[in-house]
Amino acid sequence: MNAQGISTEFKATFKLEAETFVGVDEFKSTYYINENILYKKTAEKLFSYSNVELGKLSRVNIQNPFKIILFYADFNTAIILDNNLNELTQKLDFTKETLVNNVSFVTAASQNNLWLYADDNKLHLYNYQLQKDLLQTQPITFYNNSFVPENIVSTYKYIWILSKNGVLEFNEYGVFIRAYNIKNADHIFPFQNGFIYVLDGSLFYNDLTKFIPIELDHKAATISTYVNSSNIFIYDGSKVHEYQIKR
Repeated sequence: MNAQGISTEFKATFKLEAETFVGVDEFKSTYYINENILYKKTAEKLFSYSNVELGKLSRVNIQNPFKIILFYADFNTAIILDNNLNELTQKLDFTKETLVNNVSFVTAASQNNLWLYADDNKLHLYNYQLQKDLLQTQPITFYNNSFVPENIVSTYKYIWILSKNGVLEFNEYGVFIRAYNIKNADHIFPFQNGFIYVLDGSLFYNDLTKFIPIELDHKAATISTYVNSSNIFIYDGSKVHEYQIKR
């Protein structure tokens, strides 16, 4: 980290034909979607998973590569896969198993839990083995009356709700911690003590006290970005470019 910002170093580029680039996990496996099929590509093997009865695959969470979370918004359902893309759970139908009729976003939590954001405008900590809510927050408009969530992101200790007019942070018990005045961020990724966010194609690190630009010498197009630990992956539509954050 220098006086101007955080520097990065180019590491590698590899080809990828994908409709949607999901990301790269800590074991360097690459995840992507083609024709509604999730693929996991390792150095030795290509795995795939599809479930046509649940409609379009809305989101994939590879935060824990041994518990990959798939969310099918049209059917209000999630499925958790293992590291070989085998089903660890039956389909988690939130309409049947909870009082929540429409879940918008799902992300990882500790143990056998998931964080859900639903149409009641609350965060829910849901245990998928017990099939019940463990806790729920106040409505998000209690903290910001104009807040319209666009995604949720978590570690096992914190959860962030992203909107066009800011970011709200909660702890693992659903207790509100603080709000960040970040406008129009596209994505956020947990990093060290805070998070990295993408704004107009540029990356910044929020260390809880200030916003620090990440210096990235990337010349190709940017279709999507994924950050895993200190590695940044940028997909340009035909190739993935890997950069490493220099500490």
